Amino acid sequence: MLELIRVYRRSLSVGASLAAIMGATLVMAPQASAAQYGCPGIQVGNGEQVVERNSGYAMSTIPVFYDAATGTNCVVNRRTMLGGSGTKAWITVSVWADGGSPITDAGNFATQAGPVKIKAPGKCINVKATTHKSNGDYGDLQFRGYCG
Repeated sequence: MLELIRVYRRSLSVGASLAAIMGATLVMAPQASAAQYGCPGIQVGNGEQVVERNSGYAMSTIPVFYDAATGTNCVVNRRTMLGGSGTKAWITVSVWADGGSPITDAGNFATQAGPVKIKAPGKCINVKATTHKSNGDYGDLQFRGYCG
C-alpha cells in the first residue's frame, strides 16, 4: 500500500511538471501573423458570400480586414471549393471609400482576387465582388459598411 502511494505521488509530481512545461511552452510560443490572404490587420465581420445566381450556393467569401496601425482596410474575394477553388476562372474584387474611385483586382485566378487596400478614415467602404466558374456559373455581390 505504501509503495502504491509513492507511485501515485510520483505520478502527480511528473504530471504537474509536464503541465507546467506545456503551459510555459504555450505561453512562449510565437503567435501566428495576423496577415491573412495578403491582408494585414484583423478580420472585421464574418465575411460576406458571393452566391451563385441560379443554384444559390456560396461561390466565394469576401473577408474584410482592418489594420489599426495604418488605418488601412483590405479586402479579398476568395473562392470556396464549390466556387471552383484551384481552377482558374474570372474573379474580381473592388473596394472604394464613399465618394472615391474603386481599386480593383480582376483576372483568371484559381484561388482569390485581391488583396485590394484602401485608407478611408471617417468614411464607409464599398465592396463589389464577382465570381465565375469555368462551367458558366457566376454570382456577384456589392455591399457598403465598415464605417470608420
